[in-house]
Amino acid sequence: MTYEQLKENVQQVLDIWEQQQPELEKIYAVNDPRKVELIQPAIIQLESLIEQSEQVENPHTGTRHHVLAPNNYEERIEFIKHQKNSHYAVIQLTMLYDEMKKKAARLRVQQ
Repeated sequence: MTYEQLKENVQQVLDIWEQQQPELEKIYAVNDPRKVELIQPAIIQLESLIEQSEQVENPHTGTRHHVLAPNNYEERIEFIKHQKNSHYAVIQLTMLYDEMKKKAARLRVQQ
């Protein structure tokens, strides 16, 4: 995937998230049973976007990670998947989206 395609995909996913987030927060606030099914598309979108990004090696640890992946991404996304009923899942998902957005902006500046 080219940088321009990734840039477009990031913007599309962020636009969708901006529409989804307020509704998710409302649904979690009132403990609506539909919350589990409504959070799933947001999880899938984030995972897909991060997996599409280039993998780079961390110079300090030697481990490879996706360039758009926030810190502790794997652990945090697993928490969200396993705790979909918890309000903390939507809080953590919001934080992941915010951090991914910052990483994408940093990449744009570097290009």
